[in-house]
Amino acid sequence: MEVAPNTAQPRWEPLKRIASLILHQWLLIGIGIVCALAYCFPNVAKHGGTIRSEYSIMYGVIAVIFLISGLSIPRQKLISHVLNWRLHLIVQGISFLFVPALVLAIVYIILAADPGGKIDRAVLAGYIFTACIPTTIASNVVMTRSAGGDDAAALVEVLLANILGPFVAAAWTVELMPKMVEFDPWRYGGGDLGSMYKEVFQQLGLSVLLPLFVGQLVRWTWPDRTAWVIQKTKLPKLATFCLLLLIWLV
Repeated sequence: MEVAPNTAQPRWEPLKRIASLILHQWLLIGIGIVCALAYCFPNVAKHGGTIRSEYSIMYGVIAVIFLISGLSIPRQKLISHVLNWRLHLIVQGISFLFVPALVLAIVYIILAADPGGKIDRAVLAGYIFTACIPTTIASNVVMTRSAGGDDAAALVEVLLANILGPFVAAAWTVELMPKMVEFDPWRYGGGDLGSMYKEVFQQLGLSVLLPLFVGQLVRWTWPDRTAWVIQKTKLPKLATFCLLLLIWLV
């Protein structure tokens, strides 16, 4: 008498599938968790809050991310992307030309459809400001690495965008702001540009360029040992965790 094979799944099979899903989507789950924590404990990561995020996260956590990038990305790969002018034209053109033009068109469509001013003009000015500023540094690099993309290319392009950004964005927002009286407060808002440039480039130098240089120096001095440490300790995973702290700050 032939016995039918047992096709029933083990009892733990659904649990294994759930665990596998959590492991593969842990970043998205982590984003949800830190958003909930930020909502429940808003004073922890705010500016001047419990952990003094303006220093511990904006400098410390970002520095860790770019130190790991410097340790894990080969120098030759960085140099190759620095010299890739076609990539620069495409990425910076999309960032500083295409996106502002698209958002400006949307703003003018909203203005044409809302002559009475029911939509706050500050919101529309915010759209233009957001479209003109460069993309974020740390999140782009970490998300590109997590998605299996070329993190070296992302690193070079966001560095270039954030070096150009303070100059391009300042002029671009003034030029693109609609020539209407209600937009004058944002077109001629004033402010101390000198202190703004000082703060931007201070943070860029201390939290991005310096850790990146130190990481590259360590990798160049002890290449085999550095590669072994990165492989054994899974340091890029730590950079992804640091991204969650940045999201908590926001």
